[in-house]
Amino acid sequence: MNIIWKYNPNGTIGEGVFMQLVNKTMRNINMALLVLAFPLISVAQSHATSQDVHEIIDICTSSERIMKDYALIGMKVTYHNPQKDLEETIKRLDEDMELLEKHHLAESLHEEEVALHKLWAEIEHNLTQTPNKENALELKHKVDAFAQKCEEVAEDLAKDTGNKAEHDVVLIARLNLDVQKLAGDYVMKAWDAISDDEYYKGVKEIKEDYEKTFEELENADDKLVSPKIKKHLKVVDKHFMMFEFMAESRSGRFVPQLIAKKANKINEETEKLLEEEEQEQEK
Repeated sequence: MNIIWKYNPNGTIGEGVFMQLVNKTMRNINMALLVLAFPLISVAQSHATSQDVHEIIDICTSSERIMKDYALIGMKVTYHNPQKDLEETIKRLDEDMELLEKHHLAESLHEEEVALHKLWAEIEHNLTQTPNKENALELKHKVDAFAQKCEEVAEDLAKDTGNKAEHDVVLIARLNLDVQKLAGDYVMKAWDAISDDEYYKGVKEIKEDYEKTFEELENADDKLVSPKIKKHLKVVDKHFMMFEFMAESRSGRFVPQLIAKKANKINEETEKLLEEEEQEQEK
């Protein structure tokens, strides 16, 4: 804006013009301060929320559901349309990953999310190709590494919320994660894409992790995990017992359609459980 200097017979700037100069100067100072402060405002960091935790555990669980559908497609099993399920899982993972990265979290947490996204990009590239038994085991290892890293990020987000109950949310999700991983391994074994030694070793480790996690939740303070939630956990555990029996069998007979059905059922039950837990925290 151009200031018009008005002549004053007394040799001074007119009062009106002087006030214009003062006002403009103040505006310029305020603008300069705003510009200087903007970088600080734009990178303002906030603590993780319950929503962040729920989003990341959804990502973790979805990742372990991949191998079940991938192997079912490879086996040409059409039950429950695994191709459609796989496509929906990929889409969901993409959306959740992008959404989580947009949150203004602590720099260290953001870096973890970016690193996780890079791991996912590698996996997603492999999923665009026709399922191949020879490459399936390598893909499984990548998915397992992603899920493990994802759980670490989930724990870090849970801690950052400052709410102890969020740790138990991660544990509830871990039960489901174990189930979905076991289902994927089972179908991989039915497809003969994993050795007996690796498969049964994995089953043992998953079972131990599941039992340890379930026990921790069962013994958790009722203020953190309510009796209602614990009761529902026992329902999920009953589903797991049948699931576990099938996975440990050494009969050489596999029923991938049934294990897929059981895994989907447990996933649905866990999602309901997590919704209830979230509603309880909001009270």
